Amino acid sequence: MLDTYWVWLTGELAMAGSSLLDMQKRVSWLYLVSALMVACGLFTWRYGRNGLRRLGPLLSPRIWLHPSSRTDFGLWLINRLVLALVIPKALTHMAWVSWLYFFWQSIGLGDLALGWPTPVVIGLFSLSYFLLDDFSRFFTHWLLHKVPTLWLFHQVHHSATVLTPFTVFRTHPVEGGIFFLRSLGTQSVVVSLFVVLFPNQVSLWQIFGVLGTTFIFNLLGANLRHSQVVLSFGAVVERWFISPAQHQIHHSKARIHYDRNFGVTLAIWDRLFGSWVPGDDDQALQYGTGQIIDQKSVWGQWWYPIETLLKRARRSILSHLPPRKPKNAPRI
Repeated sequence: MLDTYWVWLTGELAMAGSSLLDMQKRVSWLYLVSALMVACGLFTWRYGRNGLRRLGPLLSPRIWLHPSSRTDFGLWLINRLVLALVIPKALTHMAWVSWLYFFWQSIGLGDLALGWPTPVVIGLFSLSYFLLDDFSRFFTHWLLHKVPTLWLFHQVHHSATVLTPFTVFRTHPVEGGIFFLRSLGTQSVVVSLFVVLFPNQVSLWQIFGVLGTTFIFNLLGANLRHSQVVLSFGAVVERWFISPAQHQIHHSKARIHYDRNFGVTLAIWDRLFGSWVPGDDDQALQYGTGQIIDQKSVWGQWWYPIETLLKRARRSILSHLPPRKPKNAPRI
């Protein structure tokens, strides 16, 4: 029994470490290097040689060894183990794709078999998946801020007082489960619908669709979003695409920046919801929530939201109970 547990533990930790080599993970070494190159190119173009000084925070040991960064690393590794335990292995994307495939068939969608040209189908799939995935990320993120109970868990991510690419993993397991279900639902719906409507025409979807858009997003500096390197795309581009500077505004602890720039890739959702704010290369921000959770360790980050929720529930229950009579009160 102990041997089996040890094999599982070392396997999961090894898989977490393999994220540095996995092209599907944002913290892959390739994407870390490409983020540095993108920032280097843009800053040199804008500011000449002086622009390279702006990259200092991305390479600073003071940032990477900061207590907040160490908490990022701890949550990254431990959450990997927790989610591996609580999310059933059977709860896979392909299992749900299969279930939805037969569901769409049962309600008659399979009879349509549209038969459009394959290049059109692949392009439409890529666009449909990208838009639904990006909006679902935005809306889930919006809910995490707007629903008080969900914010209790999402504040773990915002408790980072310095930002590194590994801050993306600074989440409570509850939030990790929510985003897993979001991904499961989005991918399963889009893939199953296209498989039903366009039989034998979406076998290349991974290459031309999901992996293609993810690869481009990560390659063009996604890791700078969680970093101390402030990079704006400029006023025009930022109306359409979220820049690292805009996401850093989202992490600012200044009250005027609360609930701004929820988007991941596209800025149009924030503009529609009235939460869009442009970024600037010279913005000076402080990060964190400004609350006690900012100073919590890994275990404190886990327990604090749960403890707060339990206290709120207790107060709510007590407020609905009839008042207790004093022990020495006379009987009537």
